[in-house]
Amino acid sequence: MSFKRFFLISCATALITACQSYTQENQKIRNDLYVGKYKEAATKLDESSLSTEGRNFALFGMEKGMLLYLQGEYPNAVKSWVQSDKKLDDLYTTSISKTTASFVINDSMSDYTGEAHERVLLPLFSSIAFFANNDQNNSTVMIRRTYDIKKELEAENLGENVFKYDAFSHYFSGMVFETKKEWDNAIIEYRNALNNVRSDSAQNNAFRSAEIQILKDIGRLAEFRNRREILSDIQKSNPNLTWEKHNDLLKKSEVFVIYESGNSPVKVPKDIVLPTGQTVVRISFPEYKDIHYKSHSAEIYINEKSIGKTVIMQDIGKMAKQALENRRVRDIAKIAARVIAKDVAARKLGEQNALAGLAANIFSIATETADTRSWTTLPDTIQVLRVSVQPNKEIKLDLKPEYNSTINYKINLAPGEKKLIRLRTFN
Repeated sequence: MSFKRFFLISCATALITACQSYTQENQKIRNDLYVGKYKEAATKLDESSLSTEGRNFALFGMEKGMLLYLQGEYPNAVKSWVQSDKKLDDLYTTSISKTTASFVINDSMSDYTGEAHERVLLPLFSSIAFFANNDQNNSTVMIRRTYDIKKELEAENLGENVFKYDAFSHYFSGMVFETKKEWDNAIIEYRNALNNVRSDSAQNNAFRSAEIQILKDIGRLAEFRNRREILSDIQKSNPNLTWEKHNDLLKKSEVFVIYESGNSPVKVPKDIVLPTGQTVVRISFPEYKDIHYKSHSAEIYINEKSIGKTVIMQDIGKMAKQALENRRVRDIAKIAARVIAKDVAARKLGEQNALAGLAANIFSIATETADTRSWTTLPDTIQVLRVSVQPNKEIKLDLKPEYNSTINYKINLAPGEKKLIRLRTFN
């Protein structure tokens, strides 16, 4: 083997090794996140290439917004997420120039346009942040933005089967409407949430607790509003179901517990080898890898008495995997066309100059890496529990995740007051 050929092969090996995936690049950021070092994670994010690369503008805002949100800096978190949402909206129709560039090199060189579930979660988490900051009106605005994005994606068949794992957006909207005393709107939203958890028989067991909670809220408000047809439907399917009277609840205070559990799966590259006649080519496509965690629910105590466990209202991990699966066939076809075009060009160049052909082939292999960019700071599930408490009285509320330390609160609420308590765990 000549020195030049050996040198090119050695360079290729080094280049391939240097081409770290996004998941690998932000590992240190996630390591700080998983142990609750939010400020340190934010500093590393600010110092990373993600903060300066224009093609990653939206992704940087997603990650930064979550780190701010976890620190309770809700206005700044929303500002970051709104900027990302606007960027993704602008990129919804990709320019011809960017499409051409991504075809020639690889998908990670193009602007990050977000997965279907990520686009919906941007305004949804913004809605939670507004509500946590006692701004119910803007919380409602963000929920409506969530619905607009869902309709847009479903019209393009990009949300197919993704949103069946999301009852939370409608359920949370119902809670916000209750806070604003818009009872009929709340009923509509709870019924939409119920339709989601019933949309697929395969997931009924996973969302069974959510279904019961939603039915209780529908029944409570339907009884209060004298909606006999709704009550009749509930009683036919669940004759033994009972709920707190809404008139009694109005005299009390209420705590909304939102538990964000675990870590959303992250993307890793998966290689597929395809024969092309004279040779074989490697296609690299992302797939999601689960991040293990143990605390899958949290138990709530009021004055040391157990009230119940949080129930899953949204499975972000399943939404992510379904979103990627929805575009797999389309994207693999695009990637295959690009790789084959690179291979043909390299072989033609090799016919004229063997060394140049080898260099082109090395470049093709080295640059054909899966786009593993994703919103890595997301939780795996969002869970909810509602707790009614006596007003004008100091209450001790304890949140106990399965394998995490108990978090204690002392609350004293006015009659009719609603308070949001949110909790995130990683292990």
